[in-house]
Amino acid sequence: MGKESGQNQRERGEKTLVAIKEFKRYLEGVEKDLSRMSKKFSNKEIAQGVGFAATGIHEALTYLAIVKKVIEKTERIVAKGNTVSGNETGGLGENDADGRTSLSRPV
Repeated sequence: MGKESGQNQRERGEKTLVAIKEFKRYLEGVEKDLSRMSKKFSNKEIAQGVGFAATGIHEALTYLAIVKKVIEKTERIVAKGNTVSGNETGGLGENDADGRTSLSRPV
């Protein structure tokens, strides 16, 4: 069961990263369009508003990159933790009365 949930978490993480990449691509396109659009408007207020929107999207892209790094690092830590915890027991675990697993100790 632990292996299944680990695979499900990994799949969700991969789907999230794919969604982030797609969203990033979309936002970059919108940012470019807005930048081009702001240069076309003769009305200074409209051009400024479009420029502010482009700046906001640029900020969103920055935060999206941070979120992506956090997700990737978390996945690495979880994967490493799963590997370490699997190696620590080495198949010698015994279940305590409360259902937890503890390591066997030589007497």
